[in-house]
Amino acid sequence: MGLFRFGEKGTLIVLMALAAIFSMFLSNTSVVVIFMSIAAAMAASSNGKFKKKNLYMGVGIASVVGGGCTLIGSTTQLSINALLPDYGIEPMGMWTLFPPGIAVVVLMLLWYFFFGYKIQEKSFDFPDPDEVEAAEDKAKPAELVEANPESIKMWLPLVILVVCIALTIVGWQNIAVVGLLGAMLVCMTGCISVKRMWETTDWNTLGVIAGGVGFAAGVKASGAADLIANKCVELLGSNSPGILYLAIFCVLATIMTNIMTNIGTALILTPIAITVAGMLGLNAMPFVVAVVWGANMPYSTPIGASVITMTMQGGYRFKDYTKVNIVFNVLACVAVVVGMAVFIPLGG
Repeated sequence: MGLFRFGEKGTLIVLMALAAIFSMFLSNTSVVVIFMSIAAAMAASSNGKFKKKNLYMGVGIASVVGGGCTLIGSTTQLSINALLPDYGIEPMGMWTLFPPGIAVVVLMLLWYFFFGYKIQEKSFDFPDPDEVEAAEDKAKPAELVEANPESIKMWLPLVILVVCIALTIVGWQNIAVVGLLGAMLVCMTGCISVKRMWETTDWNTLGVIAGGVGFAAGVKASGAADLIANKCVELLGSNSPGILYLAIFCVLATIMTNIMTNIGTALILTPIAITVAGMLGLNAMPFVVAVVWGANMPYSTPIGASVITMTMQGGYRFKDYTKVNIVFNVLACVAVVVGMAVFIPLGG
């Protein structure tokens, strides 16, 4: 509630920054649920000064942007990372996506501070949804138990999370080992039971990754990747600068992810991008990052990422996402291409 003094726009920027940071290390789906709940509570306590419709969309966009900055922030990059060894490419590290990603995070905050919030005020001409009464009409969930700040079990998971993040920063490249170590410690210290751990594991994500890798392998094995890659090189010429190909894949992924799922976009384009890089004698990693980041930029429609779809309970129409975010979407695409050209060498 101390954020009230920043006003609605200032509070939105703070919530977006926090959501982006949390999404780098946690499931962005969980993050958007948490921060939408915080936004709803603040709106209900503000005597009409804050509106849920002015907070929900930004929180959803921030969760997607933050989730694209690290290897574990989104299912998209996890799926692509599992595919890379089949192409003889060293898998991405925890922070491979971060250099272009942090530029997008900063750009997002600046966009919403100077332009996005104003566009919202002009475009959101519908009433704010009254979710409190809607929730009361439904069966009430189990009551929340107030946490005891003096209990060490309340703080241990946070300490363990910080330690896991620190291990990746200092050079532990095996993210699986770090993650399993953190999960083991949380269970051993009694912060969560083993039964509860199994119940809350997102098995759907594991299924999506396994199926996605098989789909991408099919694109390669069928010869579709080689066929499309050859046509691309014939059309643009092998003497065209690599940055042009990089930009094309990033733009193509950005367009596709706004009309289909982000993971589907990445799995279709990655084999083609890798093949094109090989034909041009260039480093494949920038092309992979271009596709992954492009697929993680479905900001202009509510259908590319489930996290953004969830924000539609704010009462938004399809066109509202386009009005508020289309220019930011274009700028973010440019920022990613420039960031990769600077931080990830294209040379073969």
